[in-house]
Parts: sequence; C-alpha cells; structure tokens
Amino acid sequence: MLSRRSRQALHPTLRLLASGGRQWARDAGQLALYRILGGLFLVLLLFSRAVMPPQTVHPIYQPLQIDKSESSLKLLIITLEFKKGTFSGNGVYAQSIARSLAHRGNEVLVISGKPVKHVDRGKIVDNMKPMNMEAGNMLINQTKDGQNLSPVSSEAVSNVQLSKDSNLGLYELEVEVEESGWGRLDWKCPWQSFAQGIGVYTEFVVEFSPSWALVVDWSAVPAFESLSQVARLQWRMAFLNFRIYTVSEYQGENGEVEKLFYKDMESKAVSMASAVSALSSRDAHILATQLGAGIRDGVVPKPHFPPLREDLRALALSAKVTSEGFQSTEEWLSGRVFLTCCVRLSPEKNTELFASMIEILAAFLRKQQVVPFLCGGAKGGSPYAERIKSRVKAVMPEAIIHEGFMGASDLANLYSQTLLNFHPCIYDAYGMTIVEAAAFASPSIVHVGSGGAVGAAEFLDPSQDQVFALDLTATAPIIAGNIKKVFLNRNLLAKIGQTSSRRSLSWNEDANAGQLIGILETAPIFAKQSNTEQGISLTTKL
Repeated sequence: MLSRRSRQALHPTLRLLASGGRQWARDAGQLALYRILGGLFLVLLLFSRAVMPPQTVHPIYQPLQIDKSESSLKLLIITLEFKKGTFSGNGVYAQSIARSLAHRGNEVLVISGKPVKHVDRGKIVDNMKPMNMEAGNMLINQTKDGQNLSPVSSEAVSNVQLSKDSNLGLYELEVEVEESGWGRLDWKCPWQSFAQGIGVYTEFVVEFSPSWALVVDWSAVPAFESLSQVARLQWRMAFLNFRIYTVSEYQGENGEVEKLFYKDMESKAVSMASAVSALSSRDAHILATQLGAGIRDGVVPKPHFPPLREDLRALALSAKVTSEGFQSTEEWLSGRVFLTCCVRLSPEKNTELFASMIEILAAFLRKQQVVPFLCGGAKGGSPYAERIKSRVKAVMPEAIIHEGFMGASDLANLYSQTLLNFHPCIYDAYGMTIVEAAAFASPSIVHVGSGGAVGAAEFLDPSQDQVFALDLTATAPIIAGNIKKVFLNRNLLAKIGQTSSRRSLSWNEDANAGQLIGILETAPIFAKQSNTEQGISLTTKL
C-alpha cells in the first residue's frame, strides 16, 4: 500500500501519462494503449520500491509432512518359530519384533514354520492371512487405499476387535515342516524342510519386494538362501542372532561335529549379512571376533535388547508393581511364596542345578514356607527332564511342576507370587524370563562370573541393584549358602524386585523397534552382495 507522500509525488506523473495515453491511443490505436499501460505498471513498481521503506518478511514454518510410503520399509522376516506351536522365547521375540515394526508404519511379511505330521510338497496353498496379535487379542484386517489385502471371513473376526489403523501391514506365510523335529532349535530341528519348502512363496516375496530380509538364527539362513536362489534375486540381509550355538559344548560321539556344524552356519550368516544384531554386547563381540572371519567391511555386530512383551507389560502396569505400588516390604511380600525356575528342561540351561538346590535347601525352604515352582518345556520323553522332575519331587512333594509353555496371564500370576526367581544358566543369550519376572517386581539370581554370561544381566545391571549376581559355577553347597542369605534379607529382596521392575517396564516394543531400525539405517550399502553360489547342502546327513 502506497503512503500519502508517495501518492502526491506520483500524481503529476500519472496525469501526464494518462493525458499522453489518450492522445497516443487516438493516433496509434488500441495496441499502443496496451503497451503504454504495461509501461505505466513498470514505472509504478520501480517508483514504489524507491520511495517505500524495506519490508521485513516473516516466513511461516510448518511441520515436515512425511510421506509414509517414502519413509517406511518393507521387511521380510524369516524365522523357523513364530506363531504356530510356539515353544521358546524365539517365537515370542519374533512376534514382538514383527508387531512393533508394523506398528511403526512398516510393512512386514513373516515366513515361518508350521509343524505337520506329513509334509506335502505337492500341495501349494495360499495361506497368506492377517496375524493374530497376542498382546491385545487383536486381529489385523490388512487394508490399504481402501482395498482388502487379506480377506478374513466374518467367522474368524466375529469375537475380536479389528485394528483401526488401516495403514498397518503385517502378513504371515507358513511353510510346512516335520512335526517330529518341532520343539527344538538345534541341528535336529526341521531346518531342512523349512529351506526346501519356502520356495513355494517366491512369487509373493518378489511381489512384496522387501527392503530387507531379517533372518532369525542359523536355522533360517538356509531358507533365506534357498528363497534368494529360487527368486534369482538378492536382498539386503540382516542376521538377527538370538543365540550363538557355537559357544556351547555338545556331548556324545557327534559333539564335535555338531559344534562345527553350528560354526559353519553362523559364520556363513555373518559373512552374508549387511547388518548383524545380538542380544548382548558379549554375543555381538563373539560374532565379530570368533565367527566374523568373512564379515564384510563396515559391518559391526551390535547389541539389540529384547523388550518385555506388550501383553505382560500391560498386565504388570495394571497391577501397579513398581515402587509406587508398594508402601512397605510387608506389602511387597504379601502372597509371595514361590522359589521359581522357569527355563527349558535341557542341559544347556543347566536346569539340574535347580534340582541340586532343592535337595540341599528342602528343610530350609519348608521352614521359610517357600514352595519350589519349576516351569519349562522339554522334548517329550526327555530323560534329562524326567530326571530333574523326579529329583525335585523326591525331596519336596509339594513342589509345583508345570510342563509346557505358559501364557501371559499364567506368567503374571506366577511372578506376582514369586519371592525369588532362580536362573540356573551359566550361558544364556538373554534369559527373557528374568526380565518378565522383574516386570512383576520379582528379583532374580543370575550367573555373573567366569566361564559364561547371561545377556539379561547386561540389561538388568547387578551394580544398580537390579538382579542378584552369583557365581553359579561354584560348588552346590556354596551356592545354596548364598541363596539362604538372600532369602533371609527380605528388605533387600523387596528393593531389588522393585528396582528391576522399573528397568524392565522402561524398555517396550516400540523402543526395541526403534533400536533395530537404527541398526538397519546405519548399515553399509554394498554394490554387490556376497557370493552365495556355494550354498548350504539341504541333504546333510545328521
């Protein structure tokens, strides 16, 4: 807007131009008039800039609008254990990863094993379907742009709540594997049939076009390689290591052969990967130094702490088990009667140590009104598992032994009544039951010493009073004596239980997903993927 002084200065000029314009228009016609008017506009513009003070510009800042289609990833997860017949922490953690990545707006396709009595390779079934979310008992109906990507019958969803997030994409494909090898993750698991059968879904995977393939443990590596070869495509692969099998010792005449088998498999996985994660800093270091002979430049194995599963976290938060929920040691003690051991009944978990503790401490535990509670899966008819159960029952018939996998509500009830959780493993990649017990303010005894390590003892720090650290390689009487001291200090039990609870509840699935995305985003990019022509024999005699 021109000032009054500017308009006064312009007035004679405008009159002159207007008068001249009329004369020129009569002499030169309409075209000349348009030219003069254009010249008039230019004069006005230049004059106004000359006489007017400069104007200050205030830009309007708006938040960055991120296009989800551009920022999200398409992630293929290959894991032998997932939903069907879940028997270990591998399946629980794999579900957690898939769920949290999808909730962050990524599209996730999971290919897992499905145990059957007879594997029929001639029957190819499109069983692409939405995933049943355990944490909220929620069934995801996959839709995008208004189109249903995975039709669900009304019968299947009549009793559950559909997700309101129409952008959430989480899909599952299942490969039939032998039921006879199910329930284990060693070299006798059905890794071969998993690798042989995954090729039937090549077209789905090619159409899905993943940004990354996330491969869980050595048992899924042959399947990833088989799928890549059938599709004649190579994807960026991240090796998600849930346990390093090479570091364990194996008994029997084939013990050395078995150990070498794992070393070959895990070394190959590390050499093929563009990103590597482990459940602890110690395992990440082992993957880099002991199994990283073929690791590519710039690939650095990194720790990736598992989160507390969301269904248990929700139950713990509703129970108010943190320090704000207990006003005194007596209140924390109320209803806590169990000495709990919740691990798989197998030699690598050192479950026999728990039986030895019960044999030594039976009289003391009765006097303290403490009941042993042993829970954990085992292969049917396992002599090792039967021996442990018999030893515990022989000295304390009142002991409770739960066989099989426990659901979230059962675990919540158990840990809410646990006075002390005993984790007997000398080496454990993580030990998720330690974190689960902590969520309900139940303190744990874990091994911290020479000859092994427990991953959860890095997340729950003994120096911060978050777990009891004992050397479980000591003699049984020494360990039992230390357990007595722990039991007799109820104030310390309550303190460590509540500090561990705060730490456990602080690390949720979304934080875990963010850490994993960070690992992928900082991974190096290679112009050419590793040569995988040598392959892994799917006809290896075990």
